[in-house]
Amino acid sequence: MLPQLEALLQASPAVLSFDLVDNDPIDDANFLFKLHCALRSGRTLQIRLHTVAGQLRYSYQELGDAPLRRWDNAPHFPHLPNFPHHHHDLHGDVAESPLSGEPLADIALVLQAL
Repeated sequence: MLPQLEALLQASPAVLSFDLVDNDPIDDANFLFKLHCALRSGRTLQIRLHTVAGQLRYSYQELGDAPLRRWDNAPHFPHLPNFPHHHHDLHGDVAESPLSGEPLADIALVLQAL
């Protein structure tokens, strides 16, 4: 998955560059990696993907001088229609998210929102 994700980032007009800052392939079914993407807006997109026992946890966070907004699937908001997928906006409010937990599809939605 990492090579395909890197290819999507390279092709995105929103991304100037990116660095793999953490890559921990634990075993065939479990991994953790984190990328930092320099955006044309002057901000940073941090991508964190972590699988444990086949379950993917993700976080896509836009950063400026402080965290700005985030898409993730931590199971904290069961009342949302697309639970566990949710979005923290610029004001700190939480809302449903169009993400599905499929990183190659999700990153396109996140980059479009930036």
